[in-house]
Amino acid sequence: MNMNNVALIKAAFKDLDAFSVTMDVDWASDYVIKEAVTFFQGCQIPLTLFFTHTSPYIHHLIRTESVSYGIHPNFIQPSSQGEDKEAVIHYCMTHFPQAEAFRAHRWYADNDIYTELYNRGIRYESNLCTMLDVIPPFVHRSGMVSFPAFFEDGAYLYHGLDLNFSSVKSYFEQPGVKVINIHPMHLLINTPDFQYMRDIKDSVSRDVWNSISDEIIEQIRNKAARGITDFITELADYLVQKNVPQYTLAQLYHMI
Repeated sequence: MNMNNVALIKAAFKDLDAFSVTMDVDWASDYVIKEAVTFFQGCQIPLTLFFTHTSPYIHHLIRTESVSYGIHPNFIQPSSQGEDKEAVIHYCMTHFPQAEAFRAHRWYADNDIYTELYNRGIRYESNLCTMLDVIPPFVHRSGMVSFPAFFEDGAYLYHGLDLNFSSVKSYFEQPGVKVINIHPMHLLINTPDFQYMRDIKDSVSRDVWNSISDEIIEQIRNKAARGITDFITELADYLVQKNVPQYTLAQLYHMI
């Protein structure tokens, strides 16, 4: 580790006020991922996706360089990516050998995982989640640069917070680098509360989840109450209208 990086990072982000929108794909179907990507691209908001698996559409995104991306390993067993930490890392890095970033599923990773990922070429991460608190990028003990998440849709729903963006707009106006984390399924379903999505996940098999179509989305989408899609839409409108600088995580990392 080069300790000069600490000073470089502090200098690079000292006065930067910006947003970075990311998505954990979480084994969503190609239809769901494509709809979510299209939503943000329609707003001209740059994206960083964290991939859990491969698929034709994910290959298309990588081949056309449509998004920045990293890996989204699931170290919690049972994991479809492998039976232990080493196997999960091997799975992710075999399918996405050019990846330089990671965020672990459910934020779970330990020192050994960080060390091995760094040895495999991962140089930055977004694996710490705050609750609308701006924490500047910093150097992790592994040598990676950490970009803490400022907002996560799942955490916001878990705490039952107001789904009108105006209620927390002042938090988004705090200066600093603010990483947003969205899940495609929440966006398409318009999840009104945390249990709503939990019930859906518990009612379908892994194979069904991986192949959810537009017809199924229409059946399970929340239409009765205000949901997280309403909040995210207002957030996206705010980003566009305010004209705040927006970057992928890769763009932020390469500012150093």
